[in-house]
Amino acid sequence: METISPGIYEGISNADYHSGPGLSSSDLKRLAQSPLHYKTSKAGPHEETEAMRLGTAVHSAVLEPDSFNELYSKTPEGDRRSKAFKAAWAELEEKGKIPLSPNDFEAIQGMARSIQEHPLAGRWLSGGTAEISGYWTQHIDSDGLNTDILCKCRPDYIKELGNQYAIIDLKTTRSAEPRYFGKAAYWDYQYHISAAHYLTGMEKLRGVRAQGFIFIAVEKTPPYAVNVFEASEEFIRAGTETNQELYKIFASCQASGNWPGYPAISRKLMLPRGARN
Repeated sequence: METISPGIYEGISNADYHSGPGLSSSDLKRLAQSPLHYKTSKAGPHEETEAMRLGTAVHSAVLEPDSFNELYSKTPEGDRRSKAFKAAWAELEEKGKIPLSPNDFEAIQGMARSIQEHPLAGRWLSGGTAEISGYWTQHIDSDGLNTDILCKCRPDYIKELGNQYAIIDLKTTRSAEPRYFGKAAYWDYQYHISAAHYLTGMEKLRGVRAQGFIFIAVEKTPPYAVNVFEASEEFIRAGTETNQELYKIFASCQASGNWPGYPAISRKLMLPRGARN
């Protein structure tokens, strides 16, 4: 997929979305580190970490359970050297199944059950559409720039609310406890950048602002506890302000062909908070 017109699309695979054109929220986070980090990430193939692969499987089990059953299978148990194991493994390969270890398979099923049985999470994940891909042009008219850049987003779930809608983002996490998740969401994973990017894109594509941006956080270990968070106006505003600068940085680098790394300055290295006597 080398080019695509602005619009909302169903049926684009996860792999095609990530390898295709458009500035994503993940790209914005790399730009926030430095333009060089973004450019380097685009030079090689998209590689999934083990955590990313597990997250993709969880999304499939929760949002598209029929697809999960078609795509994934628990790896055979028993002696890997035995004929029975080798035959079972060959059958998986013949069917094109993605193997999951028994522990991962049970964890994914446990997370999916917890979300489906949760009184709030279950309602947010019904009556909508999963895994659509949205593409739009973001106009930049600032600092001598007057250009459009192609952006994209892939909301986990769009919950229809009559004439309104909400964007739902499913997150696996070590802890869904509010203090831990709130801190990690902003400092570690920069979810404010993602949320603002998604809200901007879907508003341009649907012509109306989403009524809310909802995070459904599920813990990756038993009891697979679930917590539901709605992004505050302050959280979204922080992401929007950051993204406006990042859109301009991207457009400037694209126009100049220069993708700098960290600033060439000397910084004073201080003790981190809590390390002072």
